[in-house]
Amino acid sequence: MKNELINKDLILENYENAKKVYALYDVDTDAAIEKFKTIPISVHNWQGDDVTGFEDFEGVHSENVVTGNYPGRAQNGDQMRQDLEQAFKFSPARHKLNLHSMYAEPKEKKDRNEYDTEDYRNWIDWCKKLGIGMDFNVSYFTHPMMKDGCSLASDDEAVREYWIQAGIRGRKIANDIGEELGQLCINNTWVPDGTKDMPADRGAYRKRLMDSLDRILEKPYDKKNMIDVLEGKVFGIGTESFVVGSHDFYIAYAVKKGIGVTIDTGHYHPTEDVADKITALVPFVEAINLHLTRGIRWDSDHCLITDDNLRSMLQEIKRQDLFNKKVHLGLDFFDATINRVTSWIIGLRAAGRTLLEVLLEPSHLLKEAERKNDLTRRLALMEEFRNLPVNAVWDYLCLKEGKGVGTSWLREMEEYEKEVQFKR
Repeated sequence: MKNELINKDLILENYENAKKVYALYDVDTDAAIEKFKTIPISVHNWQGDDVTGFEDFEGVHSENVVTGNYPGRAQNGDQMRQDLEQAFKFSPARHKLNLHSMYAEPKEKKDRNEYDTEDYRNWIDWCKKLGIGMDFNVSYFTHPMMKDGCSLASDDEAVREYWIQAGIRGRKIANDIGEELGQLCINNTWVPDGTKDMPADRGAYRKRLMDSLDRILEKPYDKKNMIDVLEGKVFGIGTESFVVGSHDFYIAYAVKKGIGVTIDTGHYHPTEDVADKITALVPFVEAINLHLTRGIRWDSDHCLITDDNLRSMLQEIKRQDLFNKKVHLGLDFFDATINRVTSWIIGLRAAGRTLLEVLLEPSHLLKEAERKNDLTRRLALMEEFRNLPVNAVWDYLCLKEGKGVGTSWLREMEEYEKEVQFKR
């Protein structure tokens, strides 16, 4: 295909022209690229196998609905790490790994509340080899110890105690990961607990969840190594009427405890402006962790693409100068109707390109017009800035980093699919 050919001279020429265009608005493209390289995007490992995990619990219900059964799914740690490296080949961003505890690789069989740091040794050493950090999540789902859809909010004390111990051990693992890798590890807590129909005593569920979290979070850790965040949700399949760990509950709890929250962009009503939540939360919580997805109608976890929702979210973070401060970027989608590795690449490139676009935005001119109450100019500039030549800068960055310009990477992915994934 002609559009897969790379014309290096044209890319370099386009970049020099784009550089001049941005300079007219007092934007230094080289500086924006250097800033881009410092902002990690945490890549969710569970996309690689449809949130299956490496444990073997036959017949256990999954709380995560994944559509499709595209061939080539990673079936063990080595295959998943191979697939992740393949995805990283075509993303010029700085990467982190986001790992769920159900992907442990213990030398002998253990239960989920018994895992320790060494059960993730393969992942830690792999991250060291690549020079990347790691985030962590205890998997409070798809397990025989889930009872009536509940874990930390269960009215069965044996069930609740099981998951409390898993949470306590998970924080220790996350701290050890951060300390060993020398990069902050974000320890995210999401539980699917809730009810399909209307509960009679919402407060009882939430008191149990609060007590569980109090016990899990009791031990302090060095925040250079690990910070805690809580991820809420509006509703889900099987929890249409009531989610115990709602967004409001976790905001209040996080403020009280001095910890952070996770914003999953698929966990809200379709008409909510998720970008607006950034400045509403930043002054009061320790950190905001983003799980970027494309929720259609509900938390459908479609592959992330370049769209207005993603742009407005990252614009808000950039305009408030929050990158590498209180806001952390991560991906969270799983779609098995298409190639899983290609989906990673599409999502990573969408996040990366949009990140570069907002770093290049002449935000200072928008703020200046707003300070002068020149709202006409502000809106006009917002529209004109959409037409700035970010694609020329993105192509230059991909060329410079050897990460696949345009659609050139698709050819190699098609070969990888045929020679690696389809032979599993």
